[in-house]
Amino acid sequence: MTKIRKRMRQTLLWAVAAAVPAALLSGCQPEAKPEAPKELVLGVIDEGTYDYQFRAIFEGRFPGWKITLAPMSDVKLYELKGEEALRAFNDYLERTKPDLVIMNSLMYSPMADMGALRDLGEWVSRDKMDLNVFSPGMIERMKDNEEGKLFGLSPSIRTSILYYNKTMFNTYGIEKPQQRMTWSEVLSLSDRFTQDASLEKGSYGFYEPYVRSPFDLVQVAAQTEGLNFVDTRNGKMTMQSEEWKRMWRMVADSYRRGSLGLNGRQQKVVDGVTYVSQEEQEASDLFYKGKVAMTYGQVDLMQKLKANPPSFEWGVLPGPVSERDPERTWWFTADYIFVIPTVASRPESAWNAIRELHSEPVGKVYASAGTELSSFKDYPKWKNDPDYEPFYQQKGWPSPPNYVTSVIPTEFYAPFNKLVVEQMDATIANEITTEQALETLQSEGQKLLDQFAP
Repeated sequence: MTKIRKRMRQTLLWAVAAAVPAALLSGCQPEAKPEAPKELVLGVIDEGTYDYQFRAIFEGRFPGWKITLAPMSDVKLYELKGEEALRAFNDYLERTKPDLVIMNSLMYSPMADMGALRDLGEWVSRDKMDLNVFSPGMIERMKDNEEGKLFGLSPSIRTSILYYNKTMFNTYGIEKPQQRMTWSEVLSLSDRFTQDASLEKGSYGFYEPYVRSPFDLVQVAAQTEGLNFVDTRNGKMTMQSEEWKRMWRMVADSYRRGSLGLNGRQQKVVDGVTYVSQEEQEASDLFYKGKVAMTYGQVDLMQKLKANPPSFEWGVLPGPVSERDPERTWWFTADYIFVIPTVASRPESAWNAIRELHSEPVGKVYASAGTELSSFKDYPKWKNDPDYEPFYQQKGWPSPPNYVTSVIPTEFYAPFNKLVVEQMDATIANEITTEQALETLQSEGQKLLDQFAP
């Protein structure tokens, strides 16, 4: 994003942040501001993230406060794992002693379990803060720790929902998706398009640009049921359950019938990091081009469809959802979580900031000027747009795999992925059965885990 666009976004956010209270309360008594010391040490991932995501909001809501930043840039958490990562983060807290920290979701639960964060529940009860105004998925995620307590709050959420091409369904005379469809139902609908001989070449019943192998989709389907192919805490393969067999067979059958599209375009990889250019994204977006009946996507896809309407009519639904629990989908997260560390010297001031930044006026700032989904479940109403409602009708699974605290060695993944591709290709080609493929992955995968274990 250019500097001009960043400046415009910050200016707009600041203006809305400053103006919303006056607009809401015109003709009423002024809102009583929380009394708090006007000084705060704020822990941030890095100063650039703070400038882009939060500076305008803080300056708009706390114009008289002295806010000192304590960036985590030198901690390099992305290079660390397990106990080393937790130790490094704890050392950062002890060294900088921030009053309030904006942290990422991967470190949240482990740090809560270490006792490094303060329970916000007492303040919530004291100030009669209504948690029911937030997305249930966000509150559940915040309480996903050993004590089941509220150690943080997030002003935004992220998840994926099901998008579908209404025009394509009408053209081929296939009934449209229904509420809360499971993966088996979605793939059955996808197969219906393959059965029509008039389906245009290069069109599919289901396609998602970041699914680059059949196993990618197997993992998504499995995670929708709360499953993972390896126990990241204990270093054990977990691929021989009946659920895994069903997922593997379901995806392999659909690929064999040709109803699912794969993104076979080459990506640029530099020093182990995959880069996706804008040209690559546009070429891979078959749903936007009207060649795909169904896909899943985040809020950015909706914003693209609304900003530049495609040539077809489209719709959205929650899901795909779990067969065991139709409120669950394969992922749900909060990128930035506000917490008060136990080392904070101004905890009351930090709480006042959290309370203000998770107030209805700030939620409406997200609706008016932000690109993220507010964690307030009234966000669709504030935007006057029911298309956003499916994002608030689903939750993730508790305790998703956390690769910061994972015991799985990174050296395991490359040879295992190669083995996975071989077994899936052989399954699709009917050279081996699903049972044989998963038996091989279970046994050979465990050998790889044991081989690379520290």
